[in-house]
Amino acid sequence: MTTTGAAMHQAALRALKPRIVIVEEAAEVLEAHLLASLTVACEHCILIGDHKQLRPNPAVYELAKKYNLEISLFERLINNNYPTGCSPISIE
Repeated sequence: MTTTGAAMHQAALRALKPRIVIVEEAAEVLEAHLLASLTVACEHCILIGDHKQLRPNPAVYELAKKYNLEISLFERLINNNYPTGCSPISIE
């Protein structure tokens, strides 16, 4: 499911009660979109991606830059050396 679909169908998502959420290309997902996709049932959120490639594409770049919204949660966790459960993989 896309983050847009998850936000649009919050009631269905809450009814499913997913305990594990896997986010592919997490470095491209805006933080707000990711957070809107999570429910209280979520126990594990697995973020997969490469923060050195594409970044999120905010609609209004000036506002995003001013409030640091042009950085994904994935990149923010890496930049802040968030160690818990992070496992970098170097496979090309």
